[in-house]
Amino acid sequence: MFNTDMEIYQYLATCIVKAIPVAEWSKAEFSVLLSPDGATAEWGDYFVGNEIAGQFDIDDGAEGAVAKTIEASKSLYEQHQRTPDDKPFNKYKFTLNNDGTFDLEFKYDNDFEFIHSIHPDSNEYDAIDTIDMRAIKSWEGLPQDHPRPWLQQ
Repeated sequence: MFNTDMEIYQYLATCIVKAIPVAEWSKAEFSVLLSPDGATAEWGDYFVGNEIAGQFDIDDGAEGAVAKTIEASKSLYEQHQRTPDDKPFNKYKFTLNNDGTFDLEFKYDNDFEFIHSIHPDSNEYDAIDTIDMRAIKSWEGLPQDHPRPWLQQ
């Protein structure tokens, strides 16, 4: 179990550095999506200069890294909760620069929460366009002004 945010950040940074398959990179972005049931989805991109040069698999950074990343994500979530019912975020992005500095962005995406509140075999779920679903399951999510007919029901 992770006891502090800094332990989590150190673990993520170490795994990212070990997982990037090239020696020369400028920054790496590791994005994590947390569903209400505690499941996670994660992916990483690394950059050379300002261009995405490729992707990395966090599991290449350490034995069992995916399981520990899930544990780290849950710990981070719990450390940011003010009350047991608080939902501080459901997406976060850890950006690590080659010089060791990092940034962390959190967001709460209502659309992401919604798709996890309905059964994946339901008509409601099937009614969401594939392109919209892909956007919802990305770091960016849907644009604010995008129509959301599923909320009109």
